Amino acid sequence: MLFITFMAVGATETEESKGKDFNELRSSMASLQAELASVKARTITACRICFQETEGSSQCQGHRHSCSGWSIHPEWTLPFRDDTDNRPGGCFYQWKLECLKGI
Repeated sequence: MLFITFMAVGATETEESKGKDFNELRSSMASLQAELASVKARTITACRICFQETEGSSQCQGHRHSCSGWSIHPEWTLPFRDDTDNRPGGCFYQWKLECLKGI
């Protein structure tokens, strides 16, 4: 009878140990998921380039403000033609890179 009681206690400790290990695993998994979500939130997923004409001159042709399409690959944009006429002066532009973060 003593042997059976000992086995029951041993089995209980093993189940408790398994439960503790499972809870530790669950906690580690939750921490890993939180860290992954944080990394995804900081990860750049797509970018585009935008420009605007800053002068508003009639000499500068095309859109006054325009952006390329969003891209997930580092590639060249389509060509941009600065179609000024024969008057002196030219066009003034500003350029910026816009990027999306997260999923």
